[in-house]
Amino acid sequence: MSNLELFHNLVNLAASDGKFKEEEVEMLARRAEHWNISDDEFETAIAGITTGTIEIHLPDGQTNRITLIKEMIRMMAVDGELSEVEKRLCATASARLDFSAHEFNSMVDQVLRELD
Repeated sequence: MSNLELFHNLVNLAASDGKFKEEEVEMLARRAEHWNISDDEFETAIAGITTGTIEIHLPDGQTNRITLIKEMIRMMAVDGELSEVEKRLCATASARLDFSAHEFNSMVDQVLRELD
């Protein structure tokens, strides 16, 4: 999974509750800078959510799957509020990637410890 695809997934997750919070936008901006996402690609990703369809593209490979889920957890937690839509989307992606509930919960715990 490319950084751009991962970035699009994070934009879709951030938009899933119908609003972008300041903390989410700041995290997206940091990720875009870190992953060398251009301003045009950033704006295209944001514009893409206006279609009304929120899609998370699931990667191949265990490393990419773990990276996706951990980045999704970080995005969910960045604003201090875990909306039901975000939690459901993240849990669904985790299940579709064949992570057990225990594995998912372990990743949540690990990411939240890293954020403290």
